[in-house]
Amino acid sequence: MKKLIVIIIFTLYLSLVWSASIEILPAIVSFDFIPPGYTFNMEAKSGTPILIPNGNDSKVQFSVSFSAKKSPHSLLPGYTNFPDVSWCRLEPDTAIWVEPHDTGRVNLIFTIPNKPEYYNQYWELGVVIDAKQGVQTKVGGVSMGIFPSVMGSYLISTLPDPKAQPVDKLTAVVPSAAFLKTDEAIKGKDLTFKIYNNDTVPHDYVIKPYEFPHFEWYDVRLAIQLLGEHEEGKLSWLKTSHGFLFFKKNTVHLEPGESADWTVSVKLPDKKEVKEAPGWDFVVQVLPENSKENSGIFRISIEK
Repeated sequence: MKKLIVIIIFTLYLSLVWSASIEILPAIVSFDFIPPGYTFNMEAKSGTPILIPNGNDSKVQFSVSFSAKKSPHSLLPGYTNFPDVSWCRLEPDTAIWVEPHDTGRVNLIFTIPNKPEYYNQYWELGVVIDAKQGVQTKVGGVSMGIFPSVMGSYLISTLPDPKAQPVDKLTAVVPSAAFLKTDEAIKGKDLTFKIYNNDTVPHDYVIKPYEFPHFEWYDVRLAIQLLGEHEEGKLSWLKTSHGFLFFKKNTVHLEPGESADWTVSVKLPDKKEVKEAPGWDFVVQVLPENSKENSGIFRISIEK
């Protein structure tokens, strides 16, 4: 198994989430391919902690907490609830006072236990910011005090390991990711993973590339690879629909407890913009009955 490729790919999807003068920065971020047994320090590894801007005219106390349940509006297939928020802590504290038009800073630190079942995992941790006293806002021209709250999605994946099956997932994909160099992907490469049906009922799985829905200003992907000039507010990402992933078949039937080997072929075009791109991140989703619920994913990380 290849060792840790990156401790963190600091992936900003949207710059902030806003709710009645409460913000959290970054709102959606990905901490990628962390080995079980490792203690992750967000500020030390990414250069920034969690930021809490106070856009109000008064001093506000905020509380910061964790949610193990992923957002009901999550865009991501294959990510599951975070196993145990006791693995996480905040510094300096879970309660923070922020002066008017100032920004609070809270560092996130978490440790993933060193157990084989925590390889091949994709988890979503909710970071919740609550105002502890009423914040003035106007609704329909009427001023009122409300207690707003906002939650950011912090995405955590662990190192892939072809020998460690995550039995707690109904649809397990092992290994959960593969790593290539750009030159390898241009030549073409076949990658194999195993699909496990850990459910108590049979499933017909559909295997296909995944794309995020299109946004007016952001074409969001699991990891951002920028092609061309970066203009704030208008970002352009390469999409998997360009036909770089190929399957001989895209469906498989598995009875409870069964597994199947699956192959995806990667082939990037031999072009200058492809060779000069900092990296690529493709996502193959494995969907029971073509449904995102209880799905699995296989990521293909390509480095320059």
